Amino acid sequence: MINGASFAPAALKATPLSALHPAVRLGAAILALLTCLGAPPLGLAAMALCLMAALTWTGMGPLRQIAALKPWAPVALLVIVIHTFTTTLAAPLWHPSLAGFLAGGKALLRVACSVGCLGLYLRISPLDDLVLGVSWWLRPARRLGLRTDDLGLMLAVAMGTAPVVLGEGRRIEAVVTMRRSVPEGSDVNGMTKFFQRMMGRARVVVPLLETLARRAEALTLSLRHRRPDPFTTARVPILQMAPLVAWAAGLIMLEVVR
Repeated sequence: MINGASFAPAALKATPLSALHPAVRLGAAILALLTCLGAPPLGLAAMALCLMAALTWTGMGPLRQIAALKPWAPVALLVIVIHTFTTTLAAPLWHPSLAGFLAGGKALLRVACSVGCLGLYLRISPLDDLVLGVSWWLRPARRLGLRTDDLGLMLAVAMGTAPVVLGEGRRIEAVVTMRRSVPEGSDVNGMTKFFQRMMGRARVVVPLLETLARRAEALTLSLRHRRPDPFTTARVPILQMAPLVAWAAGLIMLEVVR
């Protein structure tokens, strides 16, 4: 029996970041993502170093961070190549340039910082704190008739779907790989292996969709008469909210100056 779990999570260390109010953590994560979108290259580099240190502080060391980014190496290479040949600031279209290469590196650094912000937030905020944070920020919307009673249930289902899909897809792919294994000494070139690997991944789609359809039916039946207890949101300390207000004001001022 192949375990459906896709990976073992890195050990989590307790940090003062987890003691912040859930609404403050969620607001800081959103402001950090906005900062990643508008920060200059030097700011992105400094932000990347801070995120690496913060993730290491939570127990996810540099080697584990590199291992998490390793599967995205082909995509990163594709981004660099596309920017190198399509950036027209220093050379005509489809002519490589150093400016295009640097633009690709800037885009990758921006994406890496965004992923690092989300990863740090997920490591310091469990699902219950996410629901609390969203509920606190959506309090004014309740007066407009927005229903937030099932918010915890919706977030739990939505955030629990991606790991299940990833784990089930890898399990099915492992089964397909074992079934098409070739005997030792067989003459199979690299192109044939690549084609077989791509066809094997394509065959995963149908059984994966069938499995997800069965899970969706069972999930509907199990959640039909269930609803999580309503969450109570504590008051946010002023000392924790003040840096968020200053951060947001700084981003607005930078956009106005531009």
